[in-house]
Amino acid sequence: MSATGVVKHLAVFVAVVGLVVAGAAAAPLVADSGSTAHAQITNEQYQPNNILPDETAESGSITMNSDAAGKTVLVDVGHENTVSADDIQPLVSTLVENGHQVRFYRGERTSLNESLRAADAYVVANPQRGHTSDELAGVKAFTEAGGRVLVVGDPPAVRVSGGLLFARPQQSSAKHTSLASQYGVAFDSGYLYNMAENDNNFKSVYATPDASTGLSEGVGRVVMRGVAPVTTAGGERALVGSEGTTFSATRKSGEYAVAVQNGNVAALGDSDFLSRENVYDADNEVLVGNVADFLVSGDKNPGAPASPTAGTEGPARPPTGDSAPRPPTAA
Repeated sequence: MSATGVVKHLAVFVAVVGLVVAGAAAAPLVADSGSTAHAQITNEQYQPNNILPDETAESGSITMNSDAAGKTVLVDVGHENTVSADDIQPLVSTLVENGHQVRFYRGERTSLNESLRAADAYVVANPQRGHTSDELAGVKAFTEAGGRVLVVGDPPAVRVSGGLLFARPQQSSAKHTSLASQYGVAFDSGYLYNMAENDNNFKSVYATPDASTGLSEGVGRVVMRGVAPVTTAGGERALVGSEGTTFSATRKSGEYAVAVQNGNVAALGDSDFLSRENVYDADNEVLVGNVADFLVSGDKNPGAPASPTAGTEGPARPPTGDSAPRPPTAA
């Protein structure tokens, strides 16, 4: 390249640099030592206060009003339950602190019916193996004799099976249909959500009293974090979702019950409110105290369910209904 060409290219370079410097000098700075105002965000939906909804305050203590003493509550962990003793520790501790005994049925040494004879209440949450026909008959005799039963069922969980290359989602539902249906109670297959009013998550719905029952006494509102709607025939709807609560299966909003009571049987569509993490949200601790009162307020006749008149209780009969294992689905 000639000397003249070099000079021309140098002149063009200088001119470009000069324009960049001049433009930078003319433009206002967004961030400086304070002499120039910062750019303002005009979209209010991006403001932190509007992005994060208010969370429900955690406070209170769990108390019981029942003056009953020395009752025995049997907690089922023998039907492959997905809710463990640790998951409901606040309820267990409350019962023990108020003079009651909590035992766990593991299905190893004795039959369920034999364990029920020495109990006043029975708690079963999210069983993954259904009750046998003998067990169903035993629980029915137990409640007819004055025993109390609490059935808890969360919405179906989705699990992935088939390995990395052939993974497929499968819905796993609790096997409590046969047990609950004996008392006109059913858990719908789906979950409730509320986009307008919730506790920091659309699945964390609020529920308020619908009828004056032992479960709803003293409750303003509770928080259910992932809850299945519960229906009852002949019973009472203790708690229902707040306005705008919607059912996932139909996408329709309405007054869906999350807790019901039918005589000596109560059913709730969520187990999370019983956990340490959620027990003091809203009035959850009041509900836990009411559940404890319900469990110990029965007056069960001793010895129910009665032992067989002939022979002994041997191995359980093959399961029926939702208790029966299903063959694997072909890929």
